[in-house]
Amino acid sequence: MSNKATLATVNGIKESLSKQVDKADDDLDVEATKDMLQQLDGCNMTLVVLTKSLIGTVVSKLKKHDSEVGSLAKSLIKKWKKCAKEDEAKKEAKQVVAVERRSSSNSNTNNNNASRSDVPLVDAEEWESLPPSRKSVCQKLHKCMGVHKAAMVKSGINAEAVDHLLISRSVEIEGAVHNKLSGSAYADKARSLCFNLKKNARLAEEVMLGQVTADELTRMTSEQLISNETRVAREQDAKKLIDSKRLDWDTANEDKINKMCGIHGDLLKASLFTCGRCKSEKTTSTQKQTRSADEPMTVFVFCLNCGKRWKC
Repeated sequence: MSNKATLATVNGIKESLSKQVDKADDDLDVEATKDMLQQLDGCNMTLVVLTKSLIGTVVSKLKKHDSEVGSLAKSLIKKWKKCAKEDEAKKEAKQVVAVERRSSSNSNTNNNNASRSDVPLVDAEEWESLPPSRKSVCQKLHKCMGVHKAAMVKSGINAEAVDHLLISRSVEIEGAVHNKLSGSAYADKARSLCFNLKKNARLAEEVMLGQVTADELTRMTSEQLISNETRVAREQDAKKLIDSKRLDWDTANEDKINKMCGIHGDLLKASLFTCGRCKSEKTTSTQKQTRSADEPMTVFVFCLNCGKRWKC
């Protein structure tokens, strides 16, 4: 029996048992009370049922009776206390297991993220002579493009060749940015290129393979630097925003709405009105103001099946 069914049964017994609680030993219906206590003993009692029904408060009052009812009540209370302790222990054990699983999952996630992003900064001879700020940019470019090294090696490119390309391309890109910009503009452009080269794997691969030169990369706009997935997502968001402002969107997308709602075939011709003669829902309706302005409009309905006309 489920907790819900057990609770309903226990509440029914509790209501009847409450009438016997305050009676003296002589007035107590012993047989009826014993029968109710035995029914409670046979119920699948859980901590949830005990908590919601509060049956223990009623049965505890019967322990004062000297008859067999008192001993039955004491036995039940003792059994329920044991049951409550066992349920509480199980609940705590489940909570501990859930916390351990959550901690394990978070640990695995952190380890995976660390393995993907833990690309060490490299000190290369090519940028040793550069000022600290320019050297830092070269290192960040190297690190951001380095996250795609594993994918390039997996595609068949030699690992040592990738390492060499990472260093040389980082120097080329930093030099191109430095030649075109200075000050805060230089820093902003370098930060933008690092971000997009890290996020856009295809662009990073094209840069390292020389398909996109450093000069071309620095001339790219923000729209050209983003990945195809990001571009598609932005276009979809822009389209949704435009559609949300269209007053005729429902009309323009009527076919799409009907398809999503499963409206097809004869349902497309159905209306809100049903013909009283042939019971058909294939009706058309129009509204006209036939009464004063403060009265509702009159609806004229025409049945497409039998030709009946009526107003409502």
